[in-house]
Amino acid sequence: MLGTLRKRLLAILLVPLLVAGCSTAADEDNGDVTITLASGFAKNHSNNEGVFMFIDRLKESAPWITIDFKGGPEVMAPNLLIEGVSAGVFDMGIMPGDYYVDQVPAMELARFTPFTPMEERDNGVVEIYDEIHREQLGVTYLGRAVAGMPQVILSRDNIDGLDLRGGSYRTSSATSGMVSRMNGVPVDLPGGEVYTALERNVVSGATWASVGPSSLGLEGVVNHDLAPRFYESVANLLMNDRAWDRLDSRTQHALTETLAETEPDIFAHYLDRTVEETQQWHDAGVQETRLNEEDSEALLKLAYVDGWEDLDWDRILTTSPAAADLREAYDVPLEGRGYDRVPGGAFVSDTEELQEDMQ
Repeated sequence: MLGTLRKRLLAILLVPLLVAGCSTAADEDNGDVTITLASGFAKNHSNNEGVFMFIDRLKESAPWITIDFKGGPEVMAPNLLIEGVSAGVFDMGIMPGDYYVDQVPAMELARFTPFTPMEERDNGVVEIYDEIHREQLGVTYLGRAVAGMPQVILSRDNIDGLDLRGGSYRTSSATSGMVSRMNGVPVDLPGGEVYTALERNVVSGATWASVGPSSLGLEGVVNHDLAPRFYESVANLLMNDRAWDRLDSRTQHALTETLAETEPDIFAHYLDRTVEETQQWHDAGVQETRLNEEDSEALLKLAYVDGWEDLDWDRILTTSPAAADLREAYDVPLEGRGYDRVPGGAFVSDTEELQEDMQ
């Protein structure tokens, strides 16, 4: 009953947008194609930089395709965007899997990826994600538009080992379990309220993707960033199945190939941004708290072993049977990987040295 009511309410909310003509359009005379796109992030948010890199390359490689960017949260709430793409309100959307884990619990697995986006494309993981999205949402999974920036714990006080006891930390759905396992108290706060909460000592710190805290000025209200970091922050580029099926094969090929060609640049871009932003924090007086080797190993085990085992596997596999293939693909040992990168390849420590190496 509640599910039916929710769908009816969503349909009512979507009608004005559907009437406005937000759908794939093709000009039969010259083959021009227009694809509408909405984002889970504000237009100027750093998490849109990757998708705009894709759009710019698409203009060169497939000039008959126009991506019509409709906006971010001002056109649809981020937690409803997946349903907007599934319903065809927008042809395409960019958003993290964390935004729709309620609809697709298998998206909990994305942050554990031991692969770069390029490796996921080569080893068949992209096809598994596509199967999951098609079966549960009627959506085509095209690939990653954000990757290469891990989660980081920012704190007012120095973090001594793995114990956050007595501290409360703003978390996301991706990091709340990790803070709990480190004996901290997770706090659910909108991003726009984090600066004030830190300034007023309402929370002791915050977890965030490695790119983004500076846009909120958080380096002015925290004193430490923890290394090693953990979990990949990724966002997916998705397309409504019906809109996808209406495209000619040339256009479908252009979209998939152009994203595949752009992913290495997107990944490198966010790696660079991670290093640059961390340096910005340190220039502002934030100090890196680097755990010793024993604690570093323990932290990564908390994240990638305990966190993996704590997932609701019964629910994940029941709702997404293909997640069994994803679980098998991601079952890669941590041993021998070191602590300078998360399994997916993003930098997690020694950022100053890495910055020097990249110059």
